[in-house]
Amino acid sequence: MTKTPLEATPAPRSSRPQPPRPLVAIKDIAWLLYLYPARWLARVLPLRFVYALGDAAGACAAACLPATRKALLRSLALAFSPDIGDPALNALADRYFRNDILRFLDDLLMQRLLREHRLRNAEVVHLDNLTQALAAGHGALLVSPHFFASRLAKRHLATIGFPSLSVRHHAPPDRHAGRFGMRFLQKHYVALVGEALGDEVSALDPECSLKMLARLRSGGLVDCHMDAACSREVVRRSFCGREKPFPAGFLHVAKLAGCPLVPLECLGNSRRLRIEVGKPIWLSDAPDRRSFVETNLTPVLRVVEEQIKRHPAEWDLWIRW
Repeated sequence: MTKTPLEATPAPRSSRPQPPRPLVAIKDIAWLLYLYPARWLARVLPLRFVYALGDAAGACAAACLPATRKALLRSLALAFSPDIGDPALNALADRYFRNDILRFLDDLLMQRLLREHRLRNAEVVHLDNLTQALAAGHGALLVSPHFFASRLAKRHLATIGFPSLSVRHHAPPDRHAGRFGMRFLQKHYVALVGEALGDEVSALDPECSLKMLARLRSGGLVDCHMDAACSREVVRRSFCGREKPFPAGFLHVAKLAGCPLVPLECLGNSRRLRIEVGKPIWLSDAPDRRSFVETNLTPVLRVVEEQIKRHPAEWDLWIRW
C-alpha cells in the first residue's frame, strides 16, 4: 500500500544501545500531578489564583531543572552566542522556562477561557494576508514553528471565523518518560492537548493527506508545524545552529490543492496574545519531486527561522527537538 505524503515514517533506530526505560520516571510524576490535581484546580479556582500559581511555578522552573537549563543554554549558544555564561542567554533561558509553564497552564484553562469569553487581550496583525490567501477559494496551509502560544492562537482564530484542521502526532516518542507514563499517562496527556487544540487529524492516520486535501479544497485552513518531521518525506537542513530534519509532505499536499502557505507568528499567553499573519507564499513549479521540495522548502524555512530568532523565548523546541 502506498503511503500518503503526510503518513508518518518511524525514525531510524540509533546504533547505540538504549538504556532501559525505568518503571517510573520524574516525568511520569509530573504528568500525574498535571493531569489530576492541577487540572482540577484549574477548573475550580478563581483565575487570578490559577495565574498566580502559574507565575510562581514559572519562576521556580529554571532553578529546579539545572540539567535541563544547561541543555537549553547549549542550544541557545549554537544559535546566538558561543558563551553559555552570557547574561543575555541566561535571561533568555529564564523567559523560556516561564513561557513553557504558562503554556501548560493555558492548555488546562483553554476550555474555560473560551466558554467564559475570557480571552479578551488578543491581537491579530495583518489578518488581511489570510483573507487574501483564501480569496482564490483553494484554502490555505498555515505554517509555523512550535511556539508556546500556537494552540491558543489556533483556537482564537477559530472564534473569529478562521477554524483550521491541525496535523498532529498522536503517539510521540518520549525518552524522558518511564514505562508507567508511556503505558498509562501519555495517552491522557495527548487527549488533553487534543481538547485544547480542537479540530485535528493524526499524522499516523493513513488518510491524513486526503483529509487535509478535503479541507483545503473546500476553501478551509490546515495548520502544520514546520519543525515536526512527521512525514514520509523528510529532508535535513541547517537550522538555528544545528542540522535538523524537516517534513516535505505538506508541500505536495499544498501543490495538489493549489493553495498558498501562510506563515503564522504566535506570541504570548492567555493574558496577552499576539498573532501575526505573514504574507502568502505561493509554491513554484519544478521539473521533478526533489527539485520541487528544494525550491519551495528553503523560503519557508527562512521565514520560520527568522521568526524564532526574533522571539527565541517563545519557541518550545530548543531542548525538545
